[in-house]
Amino acid sequence: IADNQFHTQGTLPAQSEIGLILDRTCFYAEQGGQVGDKGTVRTPTGLFEVSQTTKVGNATVHLGQVTEGRIEVGQQAQLAVSPEREFTRKNHTATHLLHWALHRVLGEHVEQRGSKVKPDEFTFDFSHTGPMTDAEKAEVERLVNERIYQDLPVQWRELAIAEAKKLPGVRAFFGDKYGDTVRIVEIGDGFSREFCGGTHLDHTGQAGLFKIVGEGAVGKGLRRLTCVTAREAIAAVQKEDAILAELTARFHCQAEELPARIESMQEEIKRLQQQLKKGAATDLQSAADKLLANATAAGGAKVIVGEMPAGPEEQMRQQVDRLRQKAASAVIVIAWPVDSEVQLMTAVTEDLVKRGLHAGKLIGQVAQVLGGKGGGKPTMAQAGGKDPSKLGEALQLARELANQMLAK
Repeated sequence: IADNQFHTQGTLPAQSEIGLILDRTCFYAEQGGQVGDKGTVRTPTGLFEVSQTTKVGNATVHLGQVTEGRIEVGQQAQLAVSPEREFTRKNHTATHLLHWALHRVLGEHVEQRGSKVKPDEFTFDFSHTGPMTDAEKAEVERLVNERIYQDLPVQWRELAIAEAKKLPGVRAFFGDKYGDTVRIVEIGDGFSREFCGGTHLDHTGQAGLFKIVGEGAVGKGLRRLTCVTAREAIAAVQKEDAILAELTARFHCQAEELPARIESMQEEIKRLQQQLKKGAATDLQSAADKLLANATAAGGAKVIVGEMPAGPEEQMRQQVDRLRQKAASAVIVIAWPVDSEVQLMTAVTEDLVKRGLHAGKLIGQVAQVLGGKGGGKPTMAQAGGKDPSKLGEALQLARELANQMLAK
């Protein structure tokens, strides 16, 4: 198949992706959640590399391109499936074991809603009410690995669908449409028995090791597990071991002592944060008192304008409230640095609001000097500015505007 045309004679075009159809094949076409096979098709005159295998109607289409020589329609060919399929087989059998284990751990309400089986990992979507706990995931891992270590036989057979549905515990999935004859994959004594057309192991022991590496929501009432087996499971365990080794070295303790060490450190951090807050509050209070001491008078009220040291917004608000209480009648404009920007806060006491002053309007004009904008209520407003270099100019404008308003 080239350029959406079906060709039954001639030579395959080189260096362009085409679809190759053979009279028979050992390649698995993507379906039922399992990815299609990769590999090669070799003829006496050339080599065709298969990058994907799909189903088009009842035909199996090998997608790829000619990479050596030439290939002609009608030639005899030797097919070689990529060894990566072996790891896809491990993961597909593991999905069946996982499905069984989820029923054991979470309950019979669990229904498979989808899967994607690849050589390096597989995902498994299922219905459940919420996130799995660490204990539940650990138990699922234990059950699956227990069945792997037992090296149980994996067998399949084809049955009429009416007969297959009568088998004890047989499972079919998420609205799949089945023909008159279905393929049943059974593990061990039939504790796992599912409709499935995918590739599987001969014995569960060939999976080597199973591990859950991710869990999350993909929709309302729908969870997804990401899992690995064999070499990827070993790699995941080794990665966790490396992290654990680094942490034990840093904390100078054994692995089992890490939780207590971390809890102790968290408590120490909380204590230090509280001390820092107290220290910062003291610094801010001192700075606010200096602004009050340097305040000017206009129209029977104080004009308190100036820069404060960096600090949390909540503590800035507390200092503004202190200044309002201490000054009784005042216009307050403070500014403080936040990373590479500036934050502004303005307050106007109630008596001055009655005279027509408005904190939100005042701060809006001041913020423009700093390349920012803001607003708020008549008594309290906040803004941000992007140009700290113009802070002096902005504060001078704040003083002038406050004096003008109070002079009316």
